Amino acid sequence: MKRALKILAWTFGSLVLLLLLAAGGVYLFLTSDYLRGQMETRAGAMTGRKTTIAKVDFDWGWTTRVRLEGVEIANADWGKAPHMLTAKLVDFDIRVWPLLGGHIVLPRLTLQAPELALERNDKGELNWSDQQAPVAATVVKQVAPEERSDAPIIGQLKIDDGHVAYVDSKRKLEVDGSVTTAIGKAPGSDQAELKLKGKLEGKPLTLHFIGGSILALRDDKTPYPLKLDVVFGSTKLTLDGTVQDPFQFKGADVDFTLSGPNLSDVFPLLGVPGPPTPPYRMVGKLHREAGIWRLDDMKWHVGESDLYGTVTIDQRPKRSLLKANLVSEHLNFADLAPLIGASPGKHGNVSTQQKQTELQLEASGDLFPNIPLHVEELRVMDMDVTLDARRVISAPYLSVQAIKGRVKIDDGKADVDPLRITLAGGIASGSMMLDARSDVPKAGANLRFDGLDLAAFFKGSRYFETTQGKLQGHINLLGTGRSLAHVMGTANGEATLAMTGGSISGLLVALAGTDIIEALLIYITGDHRIPISCATVRATFHQGMVQLDRTLMDTRQSVLHFDGVVNLRSQAVKIAITADAKDFSLLNLHAPVLYSGKIREPHFSIDRLIPIPTPDFGGAKDVDCSGRIGALLAE
Repeated sequence: MKRALKILAWTFGSLVLLLLLAAGGVYLFLTSDYLRGQMETRAGAMTGRKTTIAKVDFDWGWTTRVRLEGVEIANADWGKAPHMLTAKLVDFDIRVWPLLGGHIVLPRLTLQAPELALERNDKGELNWSDQQAPVAATVVKQVAPEERSDAPIIGQLKIDDGHVAYVDSKRKLEVDGSVTTAIGKAPGSDQAELKLKGKLEGKPLTLHFIGGSILALRDDKTPYPLKLDVVFGSTKLTLDGTVQDPFQFKGADVDFTLSGPNLSDVFPLLGVPGPPTPPYRMVGKLHREAGIWRLDDMKWHVGESDLYGTVTIDQRPKRSLLKANLVSEHLNFADLAPLIGASPGKHGNVSTQQKQTELQLEASGDLFPNIPLHVEELRVMDMDVTLDARRVISAPYLSVQAIKGRVKIDDGKADVDPLRITLAGGIASGSMMLDARSDVPKAGANLRFDGLDLAAFFKGSRYFETTQGKLQGHINLLGTGRSLAHVMGTANGEATLAMTGGSISGLLVALAGTDIIEALLIYITGDHRIPISCATVRATFHQGMVQLDRTLMDTRQSVLHFDGVVNLRSQAVKIAITADAKDFSLLNLHAPVLYSGKIREPHFSIDRLIPIPTPDFGGAKDVDCSGRIGALLAE
């Protein structure tokens, strides 16, 4: 018995000694440079980069503590920063048993002075892409959570003095800033905060994100709170609310606010082509489901106009598709001017740049601005947008009351079809086009007019009360260029206009016919109506030169002829108005009246150095209005 106990004691002692020796060996192994070298080799194989770790410490147990000091992961060969990732200390606790089931549970994770440098070069290569680090990318894809409950359990995350930088040479984007966490006193009040500051395409860019704690990501019963503020130049974007599933952005209750001087400025920031606009502010509720972003309850104040509706962006096709249904009960027609490269004016809610453009146009006397349109952005995304402007406010000489149309953009070609404009008591309908598939865009319009009230275009002038008549006609133009001035300066096509019946200001006729006595009497006694049998206009466009042809007005007193050209390149007009009198006139100057100067502000003058009035016995015949108008419209 004693011998057995002695043997048992020696055996037990030997086992204990072996365990002690094994534990000592394991400890020496785990704290040796060999293990650190093996970890560096494995990490380097995963990241595809040279990885160094200055020191490794383990505190073993069912919850093991791991400390990695001086962690450095090299950058891509073409990267600007020397390292893609560095950290002074990575200190975390990990539970061993959940690892057997494929679950990662980290009761605590502390990062001291982590620095992350993300880069994209001119070729579009990413320093963290599959090609740059294939093993790491594969692992990330495998462990990336699809639902909140799949997220790694991190009980407490602490980031001290974190720094992140992102450089995108292709987009001309450079930002850097800090990332920190704050530990709240109340349960569940922890939050993560990210601040970035830099430049995007030469404009200042700042980003401030505040979100819930890492542990809150797993709580699928409680919506995840977030707030994002982005300032890009003068453009401001804010997201504020909660998301039921932050990984898929499902169940979002997020307020969306976007404002700035020009909606086209958002393209570098969001990658969504926005139309040129006056200053604007847009609000709505942001949602996302199955690859589709949706802005509901959208209210958009732009310039002096108000619109509302729904906007969606479907990212599932190869080319994203934007759809919008917009309705307006109050639309200022001038706010549409930037869409075609024109100026909305210098008064009201316009940006500083738009006001300067209008002042420059006034100084030069030009009507069409030479502002380059960024039409290449039309190639980025397809669109299908409908607009129903039920009440339109316009200048008196335009007399637009309503607009309804549909814009479809397909692979860089924009078609406005159908387009229906209610103006001057009549209808203008047809289509417009902008083809940006080539380096030199093409723009065109094909519109037909019917039932327009002539008097509406003289509203607010001295001729309004004495002018009336109905207009009909057609315009078909096509031009090329990257601005409205270039398009008009290369325009080809023709325009026709006809009017039957009605009347026109007697003062206008008298001035055109230069009958001194008639004009003086009208000036003294007031304007009166001159009946019109008909009027026709035909203008032929050739490379921006507009030639008037078969343009006349048949009145009770005379037949007025309009001859001349309009140079859309120089934006100047020179038209001679001559009158064939039907009745005897004692004092007639027999001189054409010239309508010349810049299109924006032409002036009348008499084409004779020393006008000498002489009698005019008249004798002009009435025009065959029916035959002339029929032939003109048939062409």
